[in-house]
Amino acid sequence: MTTSPATSIRLPLYDSEITAVEDTQHRPIPSSLCELRRLRKEEPSQDDKIYNDPQIVIEEISVAGAQGPLHAILLTRKSRLTISKLRPGVLFFHGGGRVMGNVYVGLAAVSELVKDLDAVIVSVAYRLSPEASGTDAVEDCYASLVWMSENLSTFNVDPARFMIAGVSAGAGLAAGTVLLSRDRNGPRVCAQMLACPMLDDRLITLSAQQFENGRGFYTAWGRYAWKCVLGEDAKTGNVNQYVAPGRAEDLSHLPPAYIDAGSGEPFRDEDIAYARKLWECGVQADLHIWGGGCHGFDLFYPTEIGAQAIQTRDAWMRRTLREKTG
Repeated sequence: MTTSPATSIRLPLYDSEITAVEDTQHRPIPSSLCELRRLRKEEPSQDDKIYNDPQIVIEEISVAGAQGPLHAILLTRKSRLTISKLRPGVLFFHGGGRVMGNVYVGLAAVSELVKDLDAVIVSVAYRLSPEASGTDAVEDCYASLVWMSENLSTFNVDPARFMIAGVSAGAGLAAGTVLLSRDRNGPRVCAQMLACPMLDDRLITLSAQQFENGRGFYTAWGRYAWKCVLGEDAKTGNVNQYVAPGRAEDLSHLPPAYIDAGSGEPFRDEDIAYARKLWECGVQADLHIWGGGCHGFDLFYPTEIGAQAIQTRDAWMRRTLREKTG
């Protein structure tokens, strides 16, 4: 444990393998919309590991959004020995604090399913804030869920093995989308995979205080991102539960969830609280808090705990999406 001199709040240590490498994910808070847009342009436009994988076919497509078509990519396996069989499907939402990111950000968290299970993955570029705010992004995600549900037969996807997933901001949107779909009697999914989800705009937990300026995505950046998303609602606290699912009181009748986070990130405690609320409401949830991990430690840092986190998450997804027999 270490102590922050400014707050006298004790901090859990980061894993030594993480502190040994440069923190390339720690960005200054943008001072203007122009600067935010500049940061967006500096982001890699693709994940070379996925893009150049000879076993994965990537197709640029359009899916339905709340206010018009959205850019998306479709991932399938190049050689499908089981082409006549129904396959698993995953609708994925990218990370980036809801103010940055593209269809590749965090996609590595699910892309191996294409090769392992012959899964079909659709990764959607929802509208970003502050240009779009409030419920805009979650409405985009819901519209894309409806679109994919209506096209499962086109992709030869088994409706019983259709999952929603996301990383960071995208995981928060995935959680909000299944809440919204439940309340609108919309499409059902078999599970929700929420990797280090961004769930609660209030940022009042102990972990939010501990990592006001931590490695990777830190609390001050989160506060900026939520202000972009919420606009004036950030001041009034009049926040829609589909936008910030951490505010939801009733999580009953939702699909089983996988939730993970690092012990050294701002979202740790809101993610724990969300898993606890799911259990209280009778919903199954697997929760994993990885000691020493910062936000995105499994995606951006080549570490032993990152490899363990990936293996554990992959095992849950494979078990969830395996073909049901008998």
